[in-house]
Amino acid sequence: MGYKEIGWKLQKAREEAGLSQEELARILGCTQASLSNYELGKRRLYLADLQRIGEILGKPITYFLENADEDRLADDDLNNILKEPYLKEILYLARDLKPLQRKSVLDYIKWQKNGEGSK
Repeated sequence: MGYKEIGWKLQKAREEAGLSQEELARILGCTQASLSNYELGKRRLYLADLQRIGEILGKPITYFLENADEDRLADDDLNNILKEPYLKEILYLARDLKPLQRKSVLDYIKWQKNGEGSK
């Protein structure tokens, strides 16, 4: 878990709470620029500060520390995925699957990625 992932989660939680950067920065007693740097992963947040932010935004500290990579696709990533014919077709076909079937497909892809499927 890197600073960027934590920052992305912070931004997401702030937006879900309906607060602007200026509003949350005022509540926290920091500048909007500092908060922006936290959200961009350019500045480190201490756990005590993250705990306080979580309390303000109604999120447990674990929300910020869980693996954000699985929850996040940057716009560039999504655009690149949609340019790949096989990936685009997989996504198109997967939308008609039931949740358990999608989970099975995901498990299979992870199995392939870890090299188990190449033996």
